[in-house]
Amino acid sequence: MHPRKLLRRLAAGGHANVRFLDFQRLVEACGFELDRVTGSHHIFVHPDIPTLLNLQDVGGHAKPYQVRQFPRLVERYDLRPPGQRMSDYHINLFYSDEDGGYIADIPDLDACSAFGSTPQEALTEVLRAKEGWIATARDRGIPVPKPRYRPALYA
Repeated sequence: MHPRKLLRRLAAGGHANVRFLDFQRLVEACGFELDRVTGSHHIFVHPDIPTLLNLQDVGGHAKPYQVRQFPRLVERYDLRPPGQRMSDYHINLFYSDEDGGYIADIPDLDACSAFGSTPQEALTEVLRAKEGWIATARDRGIPVPKPRYRPALYA
């Protein structure tokens, strides 16, 4: 099974009967590398995170409790396979009765939001705000967060 397809299956709660080799391909697609095998235990490491991942091959299948744990690591460290990683910031766009127009905000950039009388105007304005927010943060030595926010797991 393709890693992205398996990840969507796991996000939907399909943790049972996952073939170990499919799960191993997913784990490796998310940047983990096999470090050692001890009996049926496969220990994986990731170059960018301080977490070891232990997976047990039991009769060619991954243990369901270990399969359930993996999406939490993916979410915590944004470890999706290539093609699913965030390449830009998520933008929320909604109508506000109180403000009488549309609001666009970027959850990853604190207090980066904009108003518009139309959805397109709000989007245009928040893209300008993002540009200014990032430039100001860099000028002042404030770390610019990586794009991480998504409204739903693997949507």
